[in-house]
Amino acid sequence: MKTRKVMLLAVMFGMAVSVSAQNVDAPKYGNDSVASVTNQSTYREYFKQWEAAKYSKDAISMEMVSAWRYVFLNAPRMSQYVYTNGEKIMDYFIRTNPSQKDAYIDTLNMLADTRAICFPNDPKTGASQIANIKAKKGYLIYTYNPARYEEAYNVLKEAVELDIAQIQVGFLDSYFRAAADMVNNGKADKMTVIDVYQELTDVLDANVKTLAETETELLTAKQEAEEAGDAEGVAGFDKQLEKNEKSINNYKGVKSNIDNLFQPFASCEDLIKVFTAKMNENPNDINLLKRITTVLDKKDCTDSKLFLDASKNLYALEPSPEAAYNIGVQLFKDKKYGEAATYFEQATKAENNDRVFRALRNLAMCYQNTGNLSKGRDAARRAAQVDPTAGEPYLIIAMLYAESSKQYESSTFGGKEVFWAAVDKCERARQLDPSVAKRAGEMIAAYRQYYPSTETVFFNDYQDGQSYSIGGWIGETTTIRTKK
Repeated sequence: MKTRKVMLLAVMFGMAVSVSAQNVDAPKYGNDSVASVTNQSTYREYFKQWEAAKYSKDAISMEMVSAWRYVFLNAPRMSQYVYTNGEKIMDYFIRTNPSQKDAYIDTLNMLADTRAICFPNDPKTGASQIANIKAKKGYLIYTYNPARYEEAYNVLKEAVELDIAQIQVGFLDSYFRAAADMVNNGKADKMTVIDVYQELTDVLDANVKTLAETETELLTAKQEAEEAGDAEGVAGFDKQLEKNEKSINNYKGVKSNIDNLFQPFASCEDLIKVFTAKMNENPNDINLLKRITTVLDKKDCTDSKLFLDASKNLYALEPSPEAAYNIGVQLFKDKKYGEAATYFEQATKAENNDRVFRALRNLAMCYQNTGNLSKGRDAARRAAQVDPTAGEPYLIIAMLYAESSKQYESSTFGGKEVFWAAVDKCERARQLDPSVAKRAGEMIAAYRQYYPSTETVFFNDYQDGQSYSIGGWIGETTTIRTKK
């Protein structure tokens, strides 16, 4: 009997499209407001019980489903809950009736289409949400049945073209996966996945930049609250910082996933082959040149003649921070560090957060190679401000400090104190950024070998663990440590 109910329900959902279409223009509570409100009350009460039971098979009620269905078909404008709750109901039926999942996916599609008509704007904020609704539709299609990748790709592509800024970050991951499936199954060429990759990573980088700027503002506000003794304000900023940090990690996590998925398409040989053909067709296409140089740079394919040619063409056609960056990369590889620094400084005016960070990182290394350690630190500090979650700038500063030991040979500890400051920066990098933790640990182990002995510290009237100020260009306070 239960199976028959489920089968009947699937058929009823399939019949609902035309019925729903007839009622999207009906009043908020439908043509029979009493029946609509009664059914809403019924399904919501059962739904809360089912929700409390963690959507278990034993707790679901067909009375709930029937009442929910009535509200959806007859009063689709009553509440957005009818759609979000409906998604959970369909999720249940997909999980428990996998052989009929496509029928339920079709019902999810119908829910999304109807919601976009009835609730084009978010009732709470008034902002358009059509693009996000469409993106979620594509995400659910792909999640529940990856074999329908082409359908999911087309829906997600439409959503992205409509307004990518609306779309929740998790849905973008599915868009790239569906695009990759399109290429892998011969439904699209490699340029499709390259274009999607660049489009998504540009958006993700921009959002990380915005969130990083917000974090800097929040940290400043928190410091002011601390100085004012405002404990409640500090607690509030801590919550905002935690939320902001979570968002940064979400964006970075999705970008990392997309980077990994892009790898099979991202060999330098493949990229150069695809891009060379495109550039030969349109050598003065500025958008194409930007795409070529951006992707080749991200995938470390900058040694190629194609990269240099595209960079030169782009710079000649449109001098810009982005083009300057690419020229700088080539000059750096040619060990022309002074010239490269000039271009990297121009590149710091780019709008792309990732590009600005890379420019400042490379600028710091240019100064390192020319022996201008102080300017190198300034550039690394600027890079850390662009991305407060990155550890690499601190590793660069650590190297700059370590390289300056000869400048302090006449000091109390004969220049060995710079390695304390260098290790401080390595520890900071390891704390901030797990991706550099291994490298930071190796640097720490190497620098500890240069610590002064216990005897040297003692005979200079200091002790292990004591605070110590390093003068000169470093100008930092560190902690005395001895070689063990």
